Amino acid sequence: MKPNKAIITLFIIFSALSFNWICLSKDFPEAEKKANEHGKVATTSSSPSINQKDLKKFLERLASNEYEGRGTGDKGERMATAYLASFFSELDLEPAGDNGTYFQEFSFNTGKKMNSDNLMTVTIDEPIGVVRKFKPGQHYLPVNFSPSGDTGETKTVFAGFGIDTKDYNSYEGLDVKDKWVIVFRGAPKDKKELQKFGPLVNKAQQAKKLGAKGIIYIKGPHPGVGTMLVPPTQNVGSNNNIMPAVTISDDLAGAMLGGTENGSFKEIFEAYYNNKRVIGFPLPFSVRARVGLDKKEDQGRNVIARLKVKDTSSEEAIMVGGHIDHLGFGNRGGTRAKGDEASKMHLGADDNASGIAAIMELAQYYNELKKKGELNLKRDIIFAAWSGEEMGLFGSKHFAQKQKEIKEEKVYPSIAAYINLDMIGRLEEKPLIVHGTGSSQAWDTLVDSVAGELKLEKSASPYLPTDSTPLYNVGVPILALFTGLHDDYHTPRDTPDKIDYPGLEKVSKYLRDLTSATANLESAPDYIKVKR
Repeated sequence: MKPNKAIITLFIIFSALSFNWICLSKDFPEAEKKANEHGKVATTSSSPSINQKDLKKFLERLASNEYEGRGTGDKGERMATAYLASFFSELDLEPAGDNGTYFQEFSFNTGKKMNSDNLMTVTIDEPIGVVRKFKPGQHYLPVNFSPSGDTGETKTVFAGFGIDTKDYNSYEGLDVKDKWVIVFRGAPKDKKELQKFGPLVNKAQQAKKLGAKGIIYIKGPHPGVGTMLVPPTQNVGSNNNIMPAVTISDDLAGAMLGGTENGSFKEIFEAYYNNKRVIGFPLPFSVRARVGLDKKEDQGRNVIARLKVKDTSSEEAIMVGGHIDHLGFGNRGGTRAKGDEASKMHLGADDNASGIAAIMELAQYYNELKKKGELNLKRDIIFAAWSGEEMGLFGSKHFAQKQKEIKEEKVYPSIAAYINLDMIGRLEEKPLIVHGTGSSQAWDTLVDSVAGELKLEKSASPYLPTDSTPLYNVGVPILALFTGLHDDYHTPRDTPDKIDYPGLEKVSKYLRDLTSATANLESAPDYIKVKR
């Protein structure tokens, strides 16, 4: 199609936000007050024994719609942590957080947020009708690894899926030097070996390596790609500046690509998705983007309590913990959901309301023994509920770092061992996975000695994508209990009705016996530095 040089400029202007570090200390007093009452009721309406009924009650509260998926820093997390702190308070456990409270707050980077200095224009040689203005966020959003600044008017090329490997090269014969590269997100159909090149950050790094000025991402009707516009608040693999980068709507992409001699937008997508085409082509328009992004900081909080076996704290303690946060509405971590499901509430019943429910049962069990004068443990028990796990182990990392500072680098043996619970609600007929047995010589024999009829699958490695790793990295021997992944993991389908409650009871009783045995060891478990 021969261009007639008519010029159309599309302005997309975004709403103003302040230009500086933004730290949001969120308060939800009414919600927290309600959650405090939930915690009080939880103690009075449950028994001190470890049983399915109470586990189900605790889990259903944590994974309820009211707690909104427990996203770190959001109302749901505030309610869940208030609920647990209230529960610990009713048990008269000693607060072990900051300033005599059960809470330990931490700050974390939540990505970036747009300020007033955002503008995008598209200058097209071939007209599509009239000058169009779009509402903020409707057709365009900058990606969080995009640096602030003005690209100026820059030529564009389309590069298919934006992948460059030995056997698949979207860029072959394309001149992308100092140009915008427009690419489809994800990977082509039936090319599993290319999926690792699908993330936004990977495509940006490849385009930058080839000399491109910026990158524009298109979703298209790709069944494997979720949200069309990716907000700058979302961490997509890097908060560091890489290159100017934006996601655009399919409507805008269709207007840009659909009028070329290469076919309609749908035809172009299907050709590349079905491997009929690989190499891209130049486009008859220029794009200018002025990006203004500010770093945004938010706050989450851990809940930490100590059960003292005597009137004074023991020199050594056993810590039992798990993460209390989940993905919120898919925005506080990595959802696996696609399309509209990706922004729905993620309840996180197995991940990890199951682990926190077990901690609550164990705390109540030990507390009852203490009241009766029957608590025969040599070491105190510290209970911890970490937040920020889904976003990068933020809460447990913060705790571990603070302990290093307080203990002058010697966290062990004041914390003599750490037992982690993460996703322990889907046991069914499978063995319970016990990770981290290589972190101490004590573990192999000990974990088997209290198993009874419970089948175990032991794994030596302590390097895990969960909250045990920060503790291990500061010299604490760890164990991590886990019942395995499932198709509902990190989707809104991880709901309380899917939990194996008889299995959760078995795991909780195993936790009880394992914790007691560890607390009563003659000497603290030794620490082994395992080679990766």
